[in-house]
Amino acid sequence: MTVEAVVVEELPSLVYRVELSNKSFVLAHGAGAAVKNWVRLLPGDRVEIEFGEHDLTRGRIVKKIG
Repeated sequence: MTVEAVVVEELPSLVYRVELSNKSFVLAHGAGAAVKNWVRLLPGDRVEIEFGEHDLTRGRIVKKIG
C-alpha cells in the first residue's frame, strides 16, 4: 500500500516523521533509490510512503515527489 505524505521532521538515523493526508503522523525511513542516491529530505517535501502488511505506524520512503 502506498500513499503520499509530507515530511514534517527529520529524526536521528535518517528517520522522518511524516504527515499523511488524513492528518495522522507516522515514522518512515529511506529505502531503495532514495538511500542509494543519497536523497536528502527537508521538512515540507512531498514523498511517497510504502507501508507493510502488519505495522501501519512505520513505513518506507519510496520516492520524493516534485
